[in-house]
Amino acid sequence: MTRISTTGKCSKKGFTFLELAVVLFIISLFFTLAVPAFRRNYAQTDALKVASVLRELNDSSVAMKKNFDITFDLDAGKISWTGPEGKKSIDVKGLIRVDMPSRGAVREGSLKVLFGPMGAPENLDVYMKGKELVWRVSLNEMSGRVKVSTIAKK
Repeated sequence: MTRISTTGKCSKKGFTFLELAVVLFIISLFFTLAVPAFRRNYAQTDALKVASVLRELNDSSVAMKKNFDITFDLDAGKISWTGPEGKKSIDVKGLIRVDMPSRGAVREGSLKVLFGPMGAPENLDVYMKGKELVWRVSLNEMSGRVKVSTIAKK
């Protein structure tokens, strides 16, 4: 039995060109929005994580009047700390060096920094390299502020 529509044309199974074009447009729009998220700058993300950890340790040590510590393992690219929530660690890709006035620029090995009841003992700069930029996370001992900035690669 053949079906005839009210317009007199036979219906065929399949998609029209317009339907396919709309679907392709929607898929291409999705990829346009999704691809930059996959290509994000991991050095920037790591710098923001380190800044968050330094801020948390400094603020918690002052507020709770307790000692907390952070260890930078430059060889393994790992940062470990003991904070109010216990021991934690993160992997940091591109960890270059840590600068402290009392120890200078530490480029290899590990460096442990103790946060006492008054906060950070001295200024601290952590450097991480990215694809095009070097990221610096700076902790100011006097104000307790943490700043993330970039430096052009040399």
